[in-house]
Amino acid sequence: MGNYPGKQRGTRRIVIWTAGKPKEWTIRATKAEGGQFEARKRIELGEVGAGLRNAVPFSSLCREYAVHAEAHLKLSTWKVRRYQVATLIESFGGVRVDQLAVPRIEAYKHRRLETVGAVAVNNELAALSAVLTYGRSAGYQIPKLKWRRLPERGHGRVKVWTPEELTRILDAAAAKTPALLPVLIFMANTGARKGEAVAAEWSWVDLAAGLLRVPANEHWQPKNGRPREIPISDALLPVLQQERVGDRWLFPNRSGRRFKAFPFLIWQKALRASGVAGNPHMFRHTFASMFLQKVPDLFLLAQILGHSTTRVTELYSHLLPGHLARARNAVSVGPSVVQHGKRSRRKAKKT
Repeated sequence: MGNYPGKQRGTRRIVIWTAGKPKEWTIRATKAEGGQFEARKRIELGEVGAGLRNAVPFSSLCREYAVHAEAHLKLSTWKVRRYQVATLIESFGGVRVDQLAVPRIEAYKHRRLETVGAVAVNNELAALSAVLTYGRSAGYQIPKLKWRRLPERGHGRVKVWTPEELTRILDAAAAKTPALLPVLIFMANTGARKGEAVAAEWSWVDLAAGLLRVPANEHWQPKNGRPREIPISDALLPVLQQERVGDRWLFPNRSGRRFKAFPFLIWQKALRASGVAGNPHMFRHTFASMFLQKVPDLFLLAQILGHSTTRVTELYSHLLPGHLARARNAVSVGPSVVQHGKRSRRKAKKT
């Protein structure tokens, strides 16, 4: 349970919790020898199993892990992982960490594949592995679990909603989860990521210029690390002219603070009521699709979404009106040279 590879090759790090504190040794040994050393030390410290911490719900372990991750992970890595962890908590939050089992994880994979792709599910399971590994190092009794990664069959075309489906989602939110409606209107009209939506501040809003100025700060780090500007649409304007609930956050939670993560439970309630399948990131893809129908400019779309032009071209070029029709006859080479050669040979035979 507390037998880990050491920093130097051929060493083992032994960690045993006792009296609420960890004791640690670094020894030169194989994994089996490290296990024997751990067993002897546990006997010396008291009874076998002494020092192991009581099992806790998965959500409690995640809170401990968050403190560790914020201190040790790169900001860009933790920015993504915290949403993966929040998704895991929705499924495993109340489960004790010593009761986690592969069948639960298999059920999770099956359920998540209904809304996201295999790549996203595998990334979430990698986050689960990181949380459990941290828990073992902290002395919790967590079984070693082995599950298979889902096969990743490459990247298909991005999925988007039709305008009718998007309207159904917003109508369902207005009826079932009105508190979430402004957030969804914001995402639909800006192409913002769900993390940007919950981190949005009033200081971003420049109504005089008709722009949202998305910065890079301690609460939000764009993937490319660069600030950007997004035009405010007529449909989004009333949301930004509403009476402010707080002084800072555009969409605060009930206590007036910033959401720690996108409110998936509320979102899923609205989505079920709409009868439409999808996930919050599809607002971004749908925005890109609708944008290119009106303004077929990949470079401008890249600026608004905060992507490199190359990345936008890879994802969305097929959404351009007449995408392949414009390429027709770009290269059109006829067989005139061949025909000329045949005529020349026929003339040569007659002579």
